[in-house]
Amino acid sequence: MFNTHFPPQRLSHITSDVKLLKVLVFEMANHFFALPISTIFKVINCPPVTNTADSSLGITDFEGQTVTVVNLAQKLSPQNSATERMQKRFLILSQTRQGELYGIPIDNSPALIELPMDNIRPLPLSASQVNPLNIATHVAILPKSEGSLKIFLLGHIVN
Repeated sequence: MFNTHFPPQRLSHITSDVKLLKVLVFEMANHFFALPISTIFKVINCPPVTNTADSSLGITDFEGQTVTVVNLAQKLSPQNSATERMQKRFLILSQTRQGELYGIPIDNSPALIELPMDNIRPLPLSASQVNPLNIATHVAILPKSEGSLKIFLLGHIVN
């Protein structure tokens, strides 16, 4: 189960003037990441993944088609074993701009939440050189009682 900082919330206090973005949030390498729900094809139990020469990429089969698997954990922590990092419980299937499926393996169930658009900011170009920012396009800052929570929104990882 998804056991993180996202307790169920009622959004009734948000007026209809506030625009919301529905996202699927997951934790990886001590950071939170999100994909817009509009880009999600399906979340499945993670099938076996075959590594490629680039340890942050792999391939798997889904319903008769070969799917590229992007190992974000390996991209964020290259010192860890690629084999260990590819053995995940779930696979988020998303689509590139060209409609090609790709998968992101994760350990725990993702959470579906709504982010107020006013809390989402683009990341500066200079941040694209630093992990975990080099795989994100935007950040959502959510106020919490003990500070703020940052959720990095992923762009299209595979071109």
